[in-house]
Amino acid sequence: MAGSKSLSLTSDRLSNYQRKSHTELNRRFSKIRLDIVRSGLHNTGLDPVSLPMKKYPLPLLLIIFVFAFAYQASAQHLFCTTRYSNTTAVIDTSTNQVVTSIPVGTFPVRIAMTPSKLKAFVSNGRSANMSVLDTVARTNIATIPLGQGPGEEAVTPDGARLFVVHQRGQHGLGCPVYVIDTATYAVLNIVYLPGNWLKDILFTPDGRFAYVANQSAGQVDVIDTTTYQVTTIPAGAGSRRLCISPTANRVYCANYIANTVTVVDTATKTLVANIPVGQRPRAIAMKSDGTEVYTANTRDGTVSVINTATLSVIATIPTGGVWPWELLISADGTKVFVTNTNSDSVSVINTATHTVTAVIPTGHGPFISQISPDQTKEYVSNARDTTVTVIDIPSLTVIATIPGVGSQPFDMAFGP
Repeated sequence: MAGSKSLSLTSDRLSNYQRKSHTELNRRFSKIRLDIVRSGLHNTGLDPVSLPMKKYPLPLLLIIFVFAFAYQASAQHLFCTTRYSNTTAVIDTSTNQVVTSIPVGTFPVRIAMTPSKLKAFVSNGRSANMSVLDTVARTNIATIPLGQGPGEEAVTPDGARLFVVHQRGQHGLGCPVYVIDTATYAVLNIVYLPGNWLKDILFTPDGRFAYVANQSAGQVDVIDTTTYQVTTIPAGAGSRRLCISPTANRVYCANYIANTVTVVDTATKTLVANIPVGQRPRAIAMKSDGTEVYTANTRDGTVSVINTATLSVIATIPTGGVWPWELLISADGTKVFVTNTNSDSVSVINTATHTVTAVIPTGHGPFISQISPDQTKEYVSNARDTTVTVIDIPSLTVIATIPGVGSQPFDMAFGP
């Protein structure tokens, strides 16, 4: 337009502009790559190479570049341990593709993120160590020696310490819980608990106490995270999995051999009740409003629903699958997702009616699952193949099967 001072760029000028921008970005921000911008443009449907015969006002170009960076910054990745590939696969959840696999130790079983999600800790069950991952660079940055058979782990709410329970007793001392500084990777303490098989660990929201499911001793052990003193609460044989109420006044423990759920008062650290459930209860979770606890009974193929006011079972729900191993509850408390390991499916339970509303096929041996932070997708690790199944929660349908994750995908955690 005659007399107009608005700036526009042809495709040739755009290429020249990109080269200059690339030089300037590298000069000022050595860690920013122009290919990130380009990948962002591709994801928006705008390819800087294929913009011939058009003119683009500079403000629009700046908006496009900003949007490209914002897109990349907002992209989330799912980190998945693969027990027989000895790697942690990184999945881009916007494309549902594996973008890299990070070598770790032998037989990686569990993964835990710091609250910032900038570091992940991978427990290597057969190499007696912990791999530390930089989740931004996606590299293995440290290896921490541990005892034999490290298993479940949890980071304190303030992100300062990592507690690692073990599944093997050592030197007649009992079964260790290693306490690690997440900044220096130094072992700060080793707390020995009775028996030779610890299974689960969680913290109270203030981080003051750690609760441990002691499978071999049939009890719940409570570690004071300030003094490292231990309180022992009798539970039932095969104490396996834990959950805590939203107000943190009670902890519930599924006892795999006793076929009960133990209820613990966290103020007094005493036993409140042992509630009979189905056969071989394992996974356990509570609704976000604290009114009901769900536990998956592996041998029965059922889920028991416990009313937390009466501490009684109010429903027993057949899952329609075989060997329900893991369960998750949606953040709004309306749905329970149960992985049926021996029938390659996920059952969805409506918490209002206590009925199964869908049985969704997965890969072979679905094991552990995670719901995306935005609550729109469930990711299921298929431990008997090399895939992860992606379920769209609104429609309750499979929208992707991610190949090439690694041999025996197992534990998962969301990172940046």
